[in-house]
Order: sequence, then C-alpha cells, then structure tokens
Amino acid sequence: MVIGLRVIHMCVCRGMYQVTPLTAETVVAKEENYQDIIVRAIEIIKEGGLIVCPTDTSYGLVCDSSNQAAIEKIIHVKRRNRNLGVPLLFSDSAQCEVYHEFSNLERVLTRLFWPGALTLVVTPKGSVPVTITGGRGSIAIRVPDHIIPRGIAQGIKGPIVGTSANRSGEPSPFEIAVAKDQLGDEVDLYIDAGLSKSGANSTIVRVEENDVEGASIKVIREGALTKDRLVQSLKVDSDALRFWTTRIIFADK
Repeated sequence: MVIGLRVIHMCVCRGMYQVTPLTAETVVAKEENYQDIIVRAIEIIKEGGLIVCPTDTSYGLVCDSSNQAAIEKIIHVKRRNRNLGVPLLFSDSAQCEVYHEFSNLERVLTRLFWPGALTLVVTPKGSVPVTITGGRGSIAIRVPDHIIPRGIAQGIKGPIVGTSANRSGEPSPFEIAVAKDQLGDEVDLYIDAGLSKSGANSTIVRVEENDVEGASIKVIREGALTKDRLVQSLKVDSDALRFWTTRIIFADK
C-alpha cells in the first residue's frame, strides 16, 4: 500500500506555507504482508535504490553492499564521514562466514546475541571496498532481530548496508516519521512498521585476542544490549568462560 504523504515548506517570497508532496514510496508493514514488502524492497535494492526499513533497533538506511554507487549515495544522503565506513547486516551467521573467520569468543557472542542488538567489529576475510571499511581494515557486522532486513539479505544472497536512517549528528529514528523528516525524497522506499521495539541503537563491541591471557571484549558503544546483560550472559556460559578473560574494556571517549 502506497501512502501519499505531504510535507510543509516555508514559501519565503509570499510569507506563506506551501504544501508539496513527498514522492518517495511508502508501505506499511504488517506480519501478513512482510514477504510482499521484502520482494518489493529487493526489487528496489537490485536497481541501486535506497530504502528505509525497520530493524530491532533504530530504522535503517539500506542498500546492496555489492553496489558501490548505492553505498556512495548512502554516504551522501547521511552526510556521513566516509572514514567511518558503513555497517553490514546479514541474514544469519552462516552468511557472515564469507566475510570473516570467527574466533572462539566471537562465535560465543553470536550464539548468545544474534539475531539481536549486537554489532561486532571484526577483521574482514579477503578484500572489502574502502566505502565499507572506511580504510580502517575492519568491518562492522550484525544479524538483526527483524525479518525484513534479514529477508532482504537472504533474497539478494549477500549482506546489505544498514546504517541508522538519519543525517549524521541528528537523532536516530525509532519511528518512520523521524527518518522522513530528515531524509525526505532522497530515499526510494520507506517501510513503516511502527515504533521500534528498542529505543536504543545496537551495542558495538570488538574481541581483542591475547595469546597468553585469552580474549577480552572492548565496548565501543553501549546501546540496547547493556554491559550488565552482556556480562551476566557470558559469566554463566561454559564456552565463554573457556575463552574470555572476564575483562570488559571501554573505548576511549
């Protein structure tokens, strides 16, 4: 279902408000039409388009990660510093194996927290474009706990770029209206699934290996997955205790 939305702009010359249409396509997502929406999103993404779709955290601005022109569009639309790179969303852990060889502790983290609000910063396997890495030699990967982005990644047989659907420095969108206010017609499709189930972005961590002591966890950004929940889950997992030093390191502010 396409909804014609209207936005208000100030007409300076006449001192009046002028109503102009927002022409980007919008669909309302409900469980009964998820598959149809996924099919439509895949069509747009394969043509190099950009979509805003729900995740389990904030709404994401999404494109095909194999389409460099589309990634450049996302960087432009977000006004994003290209040195930051862009995160990748996958359909499942198995799809990630093409991009990264998981360590023992990383596998524990993915088993405990994927699909979910945990982003892992990892070393890529093979060559990954600088638009994704930002020239840092690492990539940010996640399997979100939402059927739509996972279905899109499964449908295109590869990861999608999935970064928060906001201008850099502006509030993250946990409802579609916030994304629309910021991105307007620079997006081809908005998928409206109502309020996000979380009011925080994903938690970003990196596993730091030490040949002598074992592996520690560095928290780069604490988000929907709190440090307390992270620690509590790991401390009762026998595999985690084999590989983890029990050390949590926080990134410098």
